Amino acid sequence: MFKNIVVAVDGSDQSMRAVDAAIEMAKRFQAKLTTVCIYRHHSPLEASLSMVRAGSQQAETPDKALNDFAKDIARSAKERAIEAGIEQVEAFAKRGQPARAIVDFVKAHDADLVVIGARGNGDLEGFFLGSVSHKVTGLSPVPCLVIK
Repeated sequence: MFKNIVVAVDGSDQSMRAVDAAIEMAKRFQAKLTTVCIYRHHSPLEASLSMVRAGSQQAETPDKALNDFAKDIARSAKERAIEAGIEQVEAFAKRGQPARAIVDFVKAHDADLVVIGARGNGDLEGFFLGSVSHKVTGLSPVPCLVIK
């Protein structure tokens, strides 16, 4: 039924539960599993600022630091899937508005199921305008499994 499952992760407990659910779905349907972590783009002003990571002397822009952090989260989810026995698994980090970027990623990777946590590491905007998972379910061209 499902051949290519995308699971959106942000490092929150609910997104890790979504990873576990996606792993079970991938096992059941012998599907490929793709993890994606979306980070928000900063304005040109914010992007020009530099940051220093703990234990590092190299200054990074906020976008670079967030990209590295998103890659770590996506890789962690990938490793979790591999440890659970999933053979076909990939990990990606993408920049953008989370809901739109997830939907665009799903389309670009020909996914046929999206798995996402009901609530993640959102912001105040999400409280007022709706959660990322709510937006994804409304915009996605494929079925969504929302994990509480």
